[in-house]
Amino acid sequence: MIIGVGIDMMPVARMDAEIRSEDRGFRDQIFTPGEIAYCEEKRYPARHYAARFAAKEALFKALPSRDAEARSFREIEIRNQPGGAPEVVLHGKTEGLARSLRVSRILVSLSHTDDLAAACVVLES
Repeated sequence: MIIGVGIDMMPVARMDAEIRSEDRGFRDQIFTPGEIAYCEEKRYPARHYAARFAAKEALFKALPSRDAEARSFREIEIRNQPGGAPEVVLHGKTEGLARSLRVSRILVSLSHTDDLAAACVVLES
């Protein structure tokens, strides 16, 4: 049964400006070390950061919470399976919230162009 759906888009240029700024705080607050390593090895890192940011926002929309502390970007990790398909791995309070809502499966789709990244998340029980 579907218990939540979320979608989000992120301009690649906006993400590029954030990750190129001299203050690396944004990148390090939003992305896990694994996500940073993955994106930085790509030819156009901003596209991959933007897609992952959109996926995290889409998950927040699919998994609503009134508890602001349950909304931690770094507790949502977007990884790639061996075949390349993206997957969502939850940690901490975000994982606990998903368990309390009986989320058993998280489907995620990422897409990007030169200018825009998008993601869709579906939560199943």
